[in-house]
Amino acid sequence: MQDSSVGAGPGVDARSRQGVRGLALRAISGRLVYGSVVILAALLAVDASRATIAKQIGAILLATVAVVFAELYSDIVGAMIRDRRRLTRAELIEMTTQLGSLVLAAVPPLALTLLAVVGVISLDTAAWLSVWLLVALLFAFGFAAARMAGGTIIGSALGAGLLLGLGLAMVMFKVAAMH
Repeated sequence: MQDSSVGAGPGVDARSRQGVRGLALRAISGRLVYGSVVILAALLAVDASRATIAKQIGAILLATVAVVFAELYSDIVGAMIRDRRRLTRAELIEMTTQLGSLVLAAVPPLALTLLAVVGVISLDTAAWLSVWLLVALLFAFGFAAARMAGGTIIGSALGAGLLLGLGLAMVMFKVAAMH
């Protein structure tokens, strides 16, 4: 088997990095951040004193379905108003597939909750790990997006701090107002 990079020239690594960067930017889309914020809010709204595994999984799934539906519906209505026509099936399929990154926001909290299902961690631990993981991911998404867009490390961290602040504010509201 021959190495395909042999003789391909010095631009291959740069093109590969650009391809990976493009995929990462699409994965860390505003929709992934949006989904993370909505799922974080749903998890924070679950009453910890009456939480069950079913309620936790239900909150995550309901928030995910709600945000996907809201995004898809608003995209469709907006496109129809803007273009003054019905969308084609291909356009509808493309819009739907673009929402895939939004669904990815549900994976970490679902995985942690499934660890509670099998008894590896408690439900309370899964809930709080999910909350803090989503808060940390908000910072990471903002930081990665800013760096990929050419921001400095400090500038990217400061910008990502805004998303981190949003997540922290949501947690503080839960602690102050709902306990």
